[in-house]
Amino acid sequence: MRIRLTFLSAAGAFVLAGCGDATDPASPAGSESSVITASDAPTQAASNGEIGGGTAPSDERFALSEDLIPARFRGAWDYVEGTCAPESDMRMEISGKEILFYESIGMVTEVTSEGDDVIVTLAMEGEGDTWEEKTRLSLEGEGSGQRLETSDGEAPRIVDDYPSKRCPA
Repeated sequence: MRIRLTFLSAAGAFVLAGCGDATDPASPAGSESSVITASDAPTQAASNGEIGGGTAPSDERFALSEDLIPARFRGAWDYVEGTCAPESDMRMEISGKEILFYESIGMVTEVTSEGDDVIVTLAMEGEGDTWEEKTRLSLEGEGSGQRLETSDGEAPRIVDDYPSKRCPA
């Protein structure tokens, strides 16, 4: 069963967003690396907290009013051999503000671009724990053969042994 968790306070997200160095998000689009943080985006209460058909009470959610993860990465993804069923343990659902995993959720606090890749800093909650994680998102291929590769965002890009396919909408 998928656990839907929520942030208890916006203050915690602001503390996490303040960690690390951020470059000017208004840097030219042609620059090799740029950073957007949660503190750069205005905040507001989420209207419905929906991702993947589930909902959470809007008064308990911290949400960014701007999408930080680029649209090309958004959607439901599952391991190439997976079924794309909601109960698949390797499925993830990416929105502009969060990544929902099988038994955890990551709220976006920062996105850094590195070429065509993005490195997403997530304030994670799952199975009673909280932690911060950086995940590199990379796309390979096009069309129905496109694959999402994920790896440690604090290390150089490596080939993902478990790439994901895009699930039907």
